[in-house]
Amino acid sequence: MEAEALTDLLRDRAETSSDGIAYAYAGLSGDLETLTYAQLAARASTLAGRLAEQGEGPVLLAYPAGLEYPIAVFAAFLAGRPVIPAYPPGPLADAARLAGIVADARPTAVLAEQAYPEIAVPTVLSVPGTEADGTGLTRPPGAEREPIAIIQYTSGSTGTPRGVLVRHDSVAGNTAAIAERFGLTPASRGLTWLPPFHDMGLVGGLLSPIAAGIPVRILPPGDFLKAPLWWLRLIGQTGVTTTGGPDFAYDLCVRRARRDDALEGLDLSGWQVAFSGGESVRRSTLTAFAQRFAPVGFRAEAFLPCYGLAEATLMVTAGHWSGPGGPDGAPIGCGTPIPGQLLAVVDPETGKAVEEGSEGEIWIAGPNVTPGHLHGGDEDLFGELDGTRYLRTGDLGYLREGELYITGRAKDVIVYRGVNYHAVDIEAVALEAVGRSGRTAAFLADTEPDPLPVLVLEALGNPDPALAAQVRSAVLERTKLRLGLVLLVPPRTLPRTSSGKIRRSATREAFLSGAYDGAESSDAALVARFAEHRERDGAVTELTALFCGVVSELCGLPGLTAEENLAGLGVDSVQAAEAAAVLEDALGLPVPLEQVLGPGTARAVAQALFVHWLALGRAPAEVRERMASLESAGAR
Repeated sequence: MEAEALTDLLRDRAETSSDGIAYAYAGLSGDLETLTYAQLAARASTLAGRLAEQGEGPVLLAYPAGLEYPIAVFAAFLAGRPVIPAYPPGPLADAARLAGIVADARPTAVLAEQAYPEIAVPTVLSVPGTEADGTGLTRPPGAEREPIAIIQYTSGSTGTPRGVLVRHDSVAGNTAAIAERFGLTPASRGLTWLPPFHDMGLVGGLLSPIAAGIPVRILPPGDFLKAPLWWLRLIGQTGVTTTGGPDFAYDLCVRRARRDDALEGLDLSGWQVAFSGGESVRRSTLTAFAQRFAPVGFRAEAFLPCYGLAEATLMVTAGHWSGPGGPDGAPIGCGTPIPGQLLAVVDPETGKAVEEGSEGEIWIAGPNVTPGHLHGGDEDLFGELDGTRYLRTGDLGYLREGELYITGRAKDVIVYRGVNYHAVDIEAVALEAVGRSGRTAAFLADTEPDPLPVLVLEALGNPDPALAAQVRSAVLERTKLRLGLVLLVPPRTLPRTSSGKIRRSATREAFLSGAYDGAESSDAALVARFAEHRERDGAVTELTALFCGVVSELCGLPGLTAEENLAGLGVDSVQAAEAAAVLEDALGLPVPLEQVLGPGTARAVAQALFVHWLALGRAPAEVRERMASLESAGAR
């Protein structure tokens, strides 16, 4: 596909569908502004001409989300200037990150509403308005066809931001692949609230609709956060077929729709593609959303989990969800690779591909992969496999029947609510807050109902709760990450490698297992709840195994597993009643027949029984003791 293909597509659409709506913008105020293909082409061409007069070099884009953003992007494309997506200075912007981007990229011009003292670039140009309308799409005389379209700064380390180089042909190819995988047609309608300075918001939200030739409505990201159900309301009101966001967005909608009256006026029956990406896709979130919004027409199969990254332009794999089922913590398939994308799962130590179903590092190759970073230093970014150069993503996963499953991140990057935070940055701020060098580990714990950013710090002397609060406050102020929990442990507590480095993943596992339950913390009540949940989860697992054994014996079902449907295996009401009686007699606890007949699987039966027993005032520890006594009696 030719470089500049998106500008070629824009020219075609401006000539053949001049009055067609390319973008519309509406905030909570309800006022609607529109931008036609002809207006987009004319205003971008006018601004490109002004840019061409300012010399060469990359251009920093510092507009908020709105109609000006795509105009500015296409202006840079036409002028042959790589664009650096950013955000204007303000309360919601990360000043340190913006300063780091400017220092690293050294832009020669800024596209913004006004000059900002925080951006030390003398040339500032604004997007033109209606005065530019009426002209066609043109490239400034002498403008070179620059191969690099975008310098995308990933939202990771604020200390040393690095710009990912994205070529024009990669943008064209990836946006076409997104349109194909989403199944976009002329009848499709898009909606995006995603920040346009992130790869998913820019490539997926703003540029892919141009590739597909469909209109897209832009919502301010801040308005979505304030009123997420407004996003859902607009889907039905405006006939939107395709929209989505990170996992936290769906979770936020479920939280805001706890009351039934929140569903009034919603119509999600036309929502065909509900993509989820940008952070870990959680089975529990998709299930909860699908169940909560099924009464207003949402179909679980509309979910389309995706995997991608800026180094691959955006999308790597995607595929529609098969629907609820399986344990909450099990990985969700993120679909198959898009056309032209090579994907391998590799043992990072040996550099050899692993067998299907085995976990390894995800490597990708193809026309959408970045040539590298702005200033090089890419020694560890690429690897070679069977004579082909692959991008090493640093993510972990496995392949099953061609579909990719993500299991974790090898980069020690905390991905929380759609934003990446480097663990090393969080740890550095924490140590600076306590005024000493030392050992600490930051990580994201996969807890329910939400993932939890945690920091464990080795503290000298008697741990002080005020110190934990001080660290939490400093991290929030410096990095914008709100730590869910800070734990203070004695020196030499954290797991280390043979060379003395802290093992973050091992620290995470120790936390999840309860190893730090006795530590001083910023939230003792939260630690106690985790301990209680662990006790309950352990009891449910043991009860599930016991129930499987009872049903296997009574019904002649050897090897019965926790997730098999009992009715589907032929377990009828008489056998269920017998199993309930055996279990009740063995444990000395009430086992209502409806709790055995209704849930469907052995694990679901165990969970339902625990809910029932908890309502009767029985503690999980008591249940485990009864099961342990039963096992001990059986051993004798």
